[in-house]
Amino acid sequence: MPSSLRTAPVLAALLLVLTGCGDSEYETDERTVSVDHGEQFTLKVPASPELGQNWYLADPRPDPEVLEYRGFREDDSVSDGAQFFDFTALSPGKATVKLLFCPYARCSSANEVAASPVPTATSTPRNADQEPAYYLYTITVR
Repeated sequence: MPSSLRTAPVLAALLLVLTGCGDSEYETDERTVSVDHGEQFTLKVPASPELGQNWYLADPRPDPEVLEYRGFREDDSVSDGAQFFDFTALSPGKATVKLLFCPYARCSSANEVAASPVPTATSTPRNADQEPAYYLYTITVR
């Protein structure tokens, strides 16, 4: 077998690992999540930053013994846009991830709204959402 045919599957697997395509993704309608120890996963939220619609990781941060926050990224190539919060499950336990939804430039950071009461959202954000809201994710690591 030619060596190029043997290396193609290895290169494809490496590409998946490097791009994070193997990670589990959870959206705003999936706020109770169970993952395995060592698993990398992403919280995907709808956003249009060009319209002032942003998300922020809010305090209190998730338990660092249970979850490692790997960072934030955006993708405006999809039709409505999305923002991603990436995590790694470190050890068995439960942690809460608190995300702040800020529509129409109502806030520019999670610290900005910490002093005023902001409701916890009960539904998925829609285009009609006008006020900031917290989205709480309960993450169980097995």
